[in-house]
Amino acid sequence: MTFQITQHETPLGSMWSTWTPQGLFRLDWTQPANANAPAETYASHDEAPSAARQFNDRLQSFYRGQPESFDDIKIDSTGWTDFTHLVYRRCREIPIGTTVTYKQLAELAERPGASRAVGAAMSRNRILLVIPCHRVIAADGSLRGFSAPGGLETKQRLLDLEQNV
Repeated sequence: MTFQITQHETPLGSMWSTWTPQGLFRLDWTQPANANAPAETYASHDEAPSAARQFNDRLQSFYRGQPESFDDIKIDSTGWTDFTHLVYRRCREIPIGTTVTYKQLAELAERPGASRAVGAAMSRNRILLVIPCHRVIAADGSLRGFSAPGGLETKQRLLDLEQNV
């Protein structure tokens, strides 16, 4: 599989998107190390393929506090289970500026009682922002479980940014 990797500068640090012919495979703040696959790395989004450049423009709009939906971004779901696919699809339906609990997301995925499994799926989310796992919170309203650099502080910053949209 060929990967195209693009760096995106954001107020929270550099993000890296990894694209395959099927779509966006990964988006996070950690530079990917796809050692087992040939990759074309684009240090600048200006050099990247069209989909990555367009995505960068939308990402920058998001960080400027403009309402930006990533719902139409084509995703490469290679390696996902049916459950993970369903949970991520429901997570993508959470409106910007709102949150749901792990329990509510389990119910939206028609799997009541699967809160922990939903939490596990969120912890494996490799496409941050596009699959907005930062919008999923604990039953008591507290922030839990965000594995991106900065952890819960980054999760709170993303939620604050979306509240201002």
